[in-house]
This record gives sequence, structure tokens and C-alpha cells, in this order.
Amino acid sequence: MIDLAELPPNVERRTAAEIIEVAWLPALLALITAASTWLIWYYTHTVCTPEIAALTGCNPGSVARYINVDVFGKMLTYGGLVGGIGGFWRYDMIKKERAARIAAENQAAELRKQLHDEREKNAARREEERRQAEEEHRQAAEERRQAAEERRQEHLAFMGALSELTAEIAHLRQQRNGNGQSGQ
Repeated sequence: MIDLAELPPNVERRTAAEIIEVAWLPALLALITAASTWLIWYYTHTVCTPEIAALTGCNPGSVARYINVDVFGKMLTYGGLVGGIGGFWRYDMIKKERAARIAAENQAAELRKQLHDEREKNAARREEERRQAEEEHRQAAEERRQAAEERRQEHLAFMGALSELTAEIAHLRQQRNGNGQSGQ
């Protein structure tokens, strides 16, 4: 048994609705043509009376007033021709509409795929930009930390030099004060 779910989406499967969709117009055209043929015949034929039947061989029966084999054949022939032409035209229109719908669906699917690909590219680009921004932020933080460390080292060196200078000044004052008192 064939599982219909396994078939590709564009495989043509005939349903009763599709058959009716294709057949209703040709059937209607055939009926209209047959009715028109009969109406033309009915209003234009000569009524077969016994005198005319003796001359032409027509059927003088009561049913023959309304139909005969000749007009029935013409009704079938003309109705079949018009219905067939209408059927081919209708089938061609439905086939073109279906092909256009399938093409539109395929184009929409392609556009959805392109949109999806574009979104993925944008997401990847944003992720890369985020990573780069994080890296730049990390580098900037590292540079700030290094600059702060350098400033702290410079401050400590400055404070150390200032302490040494202060100690040297204090030592020199002591020497001067000690020398000044002993020298006076």
C-alpha cells in the first residue's frame, strides 16, 4: 500500500473535487449545446403528417414530433464537440493555474529559505561582533588595569622617592643642626 505522506508534495493525485472542477463546465456547455440544437430543430422542422410521410418517409408518430434519431445524433455530436473543446480549455486553464500556484509556492519557499539564511548570517555576524566587542572590552579592561597598576607603581615609586628625599632632608637637617651647635 502506498503511503500518501511519503509522496512528494507536487505529485498530482486526482480527487472527486478536482474531477468535478474540470468536468462541470464542459458538461454544462454540452447540455446547453444539445438543448440549443434541439430547440433549433424543434422550431424549424416540418411536422410529419401522413401526407408528408407518404412523400418523404418521415415518422408520423407522436414521439417523433419531439425527437428523432437524426436530431438526437446531432445533439450528441455538437454537445460532445463543444463539451470536449470546453473540457480541454478548462483543463488547460486549471493546469496553468496549478503550475502558477506551484511556482508561487516554490518561489515563496525559496524566499523563506533566503530569509532564513539571511537571518542565520545576521545572527552569526551579530555573534561575531559581540565576541569582538567582548574581546575589545576585555582588552580595554586589561589596558585600564595595567595603566592603573603602572600609576600605582609610579605613585609608590614617587612616594618612595619622596620618603627618601624627606629622610635625606631630615638627615641633612640633623647634620646641620648637629654641626651648627657644635661649631658655635
